[in-house]
Amino acid sequence: MNFLARIIKEERGSASVEFVMLAIPLFLPIFIYLNQFASLSWGEESAQVLARESLRGYVQTSSDANGRRVAGQVIAIVGAKMGLSPKEIDSISIRIECSKSPCISASSTIRNEIRIHLDSGRIVSAIAQEHLSPWH
Repeated sequence: MNFLARIIKEERGSASVEFVMLAIPLFLPIFIYLNQFASLSWGEESAQVLARESLRGYVQTSSDANGRRVAGQVIAIVGAKMGLSPKEIDSISIRIECSKSPCISASSTIRNEIRIHLDSGRIVSAIAQEHLSPWH
């Protein structure tokens, strides 16, 4: 009994146990917050890349119809390579606005807005804009 009582009263190593007991409840919310922040940041970055790259594909074509087709293909390919799920890729909406008609014409400004419904339930969006040269 004397040996057991002496071990229980001994304080060696108790600081590390107390630190762990306090650190877990304090750091767990921080880790959860950082995980959510990283997920949202990744979603916004994905939307920005998809908006920019799909618009680049759009302006490289010869007509508006081809441009929309290429923009859709770029979104499907780049979205899959970035790790978006098929459901997220299917949820992407594209809105292309032009300063002239047809869009692919000299001195036209083309604006592309993308919205993604992430699997986490959040919706992220991004806008990209291109200005075609007067010699296009």
